This record gives sequence, structure tokens and C-alpha cells, in this order.
Amino acid sequence: MRKSVSNSQGLDRRGMTLVEMMVSLAIFGVVMGVVFSFMTGSSNSYTDTRERVHYQQSIRAVISLLTREIRSTGCDPMNIGFDRISLADDNQIRCRMDLNGDADTSDTGPDEDITYIFDPGTGELSRNDGTGALVILRGLTNLGFTYLDADGNVLAGTPLNVTDRALVRYVQVNIAGESERGEPVDYSTRIFVRNG
Repeated sequence: MRKSVSNSQGLDRRGMTLVEMMVSLAIFGVVMGVVFSFMTGSSNSYTDTRERVHYQQSIRAVISLLTREIRSTGCDPMNIGFDRISLADDNQIRCRMDLNGDADTSDTGPDEDITYIFDPGTGELSRNDGTGALVILRGLTNLGFTYLDADGNVLAGTPLNVTDRALVRYVQVNIAGESERGEPVDYSTRIFVRNG
């Protein structure tokens, strides 16, 4: 009789082992689903962050170039007298300077007559140094130039007339864009016009 009892206990153990294995597989499946979902989310987050950082670096490079050129606007070592900002509009600015001191502002090396133009239709910012327009930033939803006098008052009524352009001491640049995955990126800076 002992043999039959031990055999029936052995069968019960195998039956419970099969149930335990099924429960273990179900738990393993749930855990793997959670891990896979977490890994996919992390990968997407990393990609979004990488693209956002890349786009921000592009905007910073453009802002650095804009800052350097707007600060140099009106450089006139020979005192020839010229309209340092010859166009001041919401989406455009034209800066002139005599960087090499040859009494003219038409040189392209160094660039002495530069126009920045934002096209809201295409979302592109172009830079023209006299040799043709070159797109320097894409994916913009908005870009605006605001002009301020020495006291920080906004000069309204763009495009500015000759009198108001002579009063410009600061240029506020506001940039709004989107990365390739639709992440919003905003940047704003106020640039001091040193020569004026």
C-alpha cells in the first residue's frame, strides 16, 4: 500500500508543478511586457532629447552669428557715415559695417553688408552677405526682431523709418521652432548695438 500512496503523491506534485510553471510563464510574460514597454519608451525619449539638443545647438550657433554681426553693426573707423541698420522689420534686418576700414561697406570678406530674412511660409531663416541668400536655420515656427532705443523703449511701427533706425541700441531676437519630432524649442536674446 505504501507504493500506491507514494505514487499518488508523486502525481499530485507533477500536477502542481505544471500549474506553477503556467503561473510562472504568465508572470514572466507580464514582466517582459513591462520591460519591453519601458525600453521602447526610454529609446523614444532618448531620440526626442537628442533631436531637441541638436536643434537647440543649431539655434545657439545662429544666435551667436547674429549677435556678433549685430554688435558690429555701424563699425565706421573712417567716419564715412552710413546707415548702419538700413532695414529694420519684424522678420528682416540689414546690418552694415566697415570692418576692414577701407571706407566702404560692400566687401564680402569680411562680410560688411548682411541681411537676415525669416520666411514664415517655409519656416526658414536666410542670411545674405551680398553673394546670395543662404538658409542657415530650418523648422522655425516664428522669428521676430524687436528694436529698442537706449532707454529700452520699443521702437514701434516696423519697418522702422530712417530716424527710428538711428535710435536702435538693442535688437531683441525671439526664435520659436520645432525639432523633427515636433518638440518645441524657444530662444530669446537681446543684443546690444555697440556702434551708434
